[in-house]
Amino acid sequence: MTRSRVHDFNAPSGWNAMLPPRRPNPQAAGRHRVKYAVVGAGYTGAAAARRLHELDPSADIMLLDAGVVGEGSSGRNSGFTRPLEFPMELTRANAGRVQKIAPFLQEGFYWLKDIVERHGIDCGLVRAGVIRGAATDLGESRIRTASAVLDELGYENQILGREELVDRVATSYYRCGLLVSDSYLLQPAALIRGLVDSLPKAIAVHERSQVKKLSRRGNWHLELDGATVEAERVVLATNAYVKHFGYLVDRTVATYTYAALTEAMAPEDAGRTGSMTHWGILPPHKMGTTCRRFGRDRLMVRSLASYEGELSPSAVRAGLTRIYQARWPHLAHVKLEHVWGGATAFTMNGAPWWGKFDEGLYSAGGCNGAGITKGTLLGKRLAELMTGHGEHAGLTEAFGTPSWIAPEPFRRIGYHVIARKERKMAGAER
Repeated sequence: MTRSRVHDFNAPSGWNAMLPPRRPNPQAAGRHRVKYAVVGAGYTGAAAARRLHELDPSADIMLLDAGVVGEGSSGRNSGFTRPLEFPMELTRANAGRVQKIAPFLQEGFYWLKDIVERHGIDCGLVRAGVIRGAATDLGESRIRTASAVLDELGYENQILGREELVDRVATSYYRCGLLVSDSYLLQPAALIRGLVDSLPKAIAVHERSQVKKLSRRGNWHLELDGATVEAERVVLATNAYVKHFGYLVDRTVATYTYAALTEAMAPEDAGRTGSMTHWGILPPHKMGTTCRRFGRDRLMVRSLASYEGELSPSAVRAGLTRIYQARWPHLAHVKLEHVWGGATAFTMNGAPWWGKFDEGLYSAGGCNGAGITKGTLLGKRLAELMTGHGEHAGLTEAFGTPSWIAPEPFRRIGYHVIARKERKMAGAER
C-alpha cells in the first residue's frame, strides 16, 4: 500500500488568474469500477485519457486530479512549445539524439495542434519568433555552435545581433540571439483547461480528488476522501509526485521554478516592447532566464530555482523584479502583477520515464521542462501501449531511460553543490 500527497503552491497561477472563472468538475464520491483510471489531469493525463477513449470507446475511463485544472503545473509553465527540441548545449556530438527524437516530438506536437484546432481551444497558440538569447561569452559560443549544427541538420535558424534584438524585443541586455522560427507560444492555463474540458463526455473527470492510497488486490484500488475506485489498469500521470506512490524515488527530483507577469502596460509603454508582436527568449544555460511578450501589453519572466520546495514569496518577487528590470530598465516602473511558482520533474540524464511499471500500472513523466509536447506524446503512446496498438521500442531507444540519483541526504547536498556551480557558470544569463 502506498500513499500520496499533493503540494499546495504558495500563489495562484498568473495564467489562470487572467482567465474567466471556470466551474471545476465534481469531486469523486462513492464507489466506482472502471477499466482505466488516469491519475493527474495535466498534459500527459489528458492525452492518455483522450487516446484511450479513441482506441477503446466503450471502456469506462476516469480522470482524477488532486487539484483544479489550470492551477497545477501544466498551467504554470512559460507556454513555449515546438515540434523540434534541442538541448541548451547543442553540439555535433549530441545532434544524433536530436534527430532520433524529432519524429516523436513532431508526432506529439501535431496531434496536440490538431486537437486545439479541431476543438477551437482558445489558448493563443501562435507560430512565433523564439530566440535563444546570449548575454555571456559562453552563451554566445553555445548558440553559434547550435546554429551551425541546426544548419547541418536542415533546420531554419538565424543569428541576430544586439541591434536586431533591440529592435525586435526592446532590450540591449543580450549580445546576440539564435532565432528558430518553427516555434510556438501559447497561454498554458487556457490550453490545459481546453484539453480537459474538450474530452469526450464519456470520460468521467473529477477534480479536487486526490488519490491517497494505491494498492493492488487483483485489480488496482484507489482510495480518495469519500470515494474508492477499482480499475483494471491505471495511469500515473503525476509527474514528480509519482514518488509519493513509491515509484522512481531514485530517478527524479522536483525542481521549483518561478514566473511573473507584469501588469497591463499603458499604450506608450506597450509600444516599447519590441517590433515583433509575438516573441519569446530562452536561455543558453539551465540556470538562465526565460522571457516572453504576452499579448499586446505584458511581459513575462521566469527564473530562479529551488529543490523540492518553494522559496518565500517575498524572495521570489524581489528576485524576478531584479531580473526583469535588468533587461527592460526603461520599463522598470511597470510592476509585476502576478508572481507564482511551479514544479518540474527532472531526471539526472534528461531522459523521461515511460511505460509499464507493474501489471496493469503505467506511468510517464520527467519531461525536464518540455512537458507540453513531450508530455502529450508520452500520454498518447501510453494509451497505445496499454491497448496493444503500435510499436514503441523506438521511442524508448530514442529518449533513453532515467539514470540513478543518489539517496538523501547526498541528493540534496549534491543538488546544492551543482546548482551553485551552475549559477556561477550561468552568470548574466540568470
